[in-house]
Amino acid sequence: MPERPASHAHRSIDRIPKRILIVGAMGLVGRRVLLQRLTLGDQITVMTRDRRRTRQLLVALGLTGIDIIEGDPAVPGPWQESVTGHDVVITLAGAGIADRRWSSRYIRTMRDSRVDGTYQLVQAIERSTDRPSLLLSASAVGYYGDRGSVLTDEHAAAGDDTLADMCVHWENQAIRAESMCRVVRMRFGVVLDASGGALGRMLPIFRKGLGGRLGSGRQYMSWVTWHDVVGAIDHFIEHDDAHGAFNVVAPNAVTNREFTETLASLLHRPAIFTVPAPALRLAVGGLASTLLTGQRAWPAKLMESGFEFQFPALDTALGTVLNLQVPPPKLRKQASTALRPMPSPPRLVVVDINELLPDAIKTRTMLQQLAASPAQVVLATSSGLEMSRRFLHRCGQSFPMIIADGAGLLAADGSTLASSRVLPAELVSGMWSVADALDEPLLFTFETTEGDVVQRTTNQDKPMDLPSSILRIRIEGEEAPRVLFEANIREKFWKQRCIALHVAGDGSLEIIHPLADRGIAVQDVARRLGTPRETVMAVVSSERSAGLAEWSGFAVALSDAPATIQDLADVTTEAAAEDGLAEALHTWILAPDPQTTEPA
Repeated sequence: MPERPASHAHRSIDRIPKRILIVGAMGLVGRRVLLQRLTLGDQITVMTRDRRRTRQLLVALGLTGIDIIEGDPAVPGPWQESVTGHDVVITLAGAGIADRRWSSRYIRTMRDSRVDGTYQLVQAIERSTDRPSLLLSASAVGYYGDRGSVLTDEHAAAGDDTLADMCVHWENQAIRAESMCRVVRMRFGVVLDASGGALGRMLPIFRKGLGGRLGSGRQYMSWVTWHDVVGAIDHFIEHDDAHGAFNVVAPNAVTNREFTETLASLLHRPAIFTVPAPALRLAVGGLASTLLTGQRAWPAKLMESGFEFQFPALDTALGTVLNLQVPPPKLRKQASTALRPMPSPPRLVVVDINELLPDAIKTRTMLQQLAASPAQVVLATSSGLEMSRRFLHRCGQSFPMIIADGAGLLAADGSTLASSRVLPAELVSGMWSVADALDEPLLFTFETTEGDVVQRTTNQDKPMDLPSSILRIRIEGEEAPRVLFEANIREKFWKQRCIALHVAGDGSLEIIHPLADRGIAVQDVARRLGTPRETVMAVVSSERSAGLAEWSGFAVALSDAPATIQDLADVTTEAAAEDGLAEALHTWILAPDPQTTEPA
């Protein structure tokens, strides 16, 4: 009998079976989903291009009594009438991304099978007399393009490479069904399944000891086990509030090098070979660009909705998929702050205060000690002018502050801006025009050098007076117009380096001057003070401090800082938040000079 997946959803005796149509049920993911839904007692219909071959495969799996519809999902036909009467439609069809060398012809085949297939399916839903309540449509994290090491959730904009463009058009067809039923767009990473897919093709090579990384190996791989893919689909079906795009990936993406080393270790084989980029391009054509770049995707919406991954760690995930014994983890040596002294006593100290509350006694004490230190102290924050002024007032200390991620430098007295980088008026007007041309409204929040916060909404059918001397703009609104606006301004302004653009955790957009960066702001401060770079120290904790960590002569990351920030820093403390700041303060800033300290 075929292996049945462990279910995330428990079958209940009073559960009403669902009528489910699966397009692409004989593919890698489709077979697993088919088995799971049968286990739960659902009534399954399979759509296929070859009824006879599919019937033979189902019989070989020991499955009978399944309705089969014959048809090509990318071509209109009688099969579209069969959509009527189903509760859920799951479409997983499409020519394999890594099945062949990417020629221009095969790229067109991949695109047509996905875009046209989803289009025709949505057409069938529109014509249906008894429409499904849910459409589950496959997509891929390739939607985001090359994101490097940036943690990327569902709020991130689409990329601009071949695969990203394909995913955008693919998903746009599914979005058309949102007026008719609930739609979930599932952005899959690399699905780990020993029976096929990327892992299935890698196994013979690695078992011979011929495996190795692709190119530099630094590109990230977002992966997920087939067990969690099946569980996520169960979750989407059972949770009526799930809609929109979801990253269906494990919460621990790894680099290609890490994946290679983990797989080789489990197989007890070496992984010493490297496939150079030119050789890879020669072998697989345009696919090489996808294999040599990657996304560090984060399943934010899936985790926020209450889904729990069975296999969040790569070693246990691969061990389970390959039915191998995973060795116990090696004891990791904790980071030690005493092993890495700062090369020179700090003369300028920059402290990332995002999420720091000055009302806490520990924080107040720490800030008092910082004020008494011999070094010049500068605070750095994502807050705007007015919030930064309140911070200084509440903490009772006088520090210069880098505000709005480098858009301004607030003087220590808290009353004046020592410097600022404002957005040109014509640039602001241009972005407003882009948003105003959209069918749905967006809310613009402008922060000015005077500390004013002004809100304006597009589509008001009247001339709009926009404020001047703008430090930062925040754009909020519904997902569809917001994503479209972001794509437009990335093309018109961001690619031309006219703006810096950040996507906040809630999906809103933040726009500042292209040279507004914490690292650049610190360089300006150090230049004014005549402070050498090697004597500049930074204590960093947020993603926005990447430039700060890179430019400073010595950077200390707190233990709760994102992995990218820890990678950029010289040292990671053992503590987080307030405790980490206090540890950094006493270890590196207030520590006695070893050259002048007399032995006990």
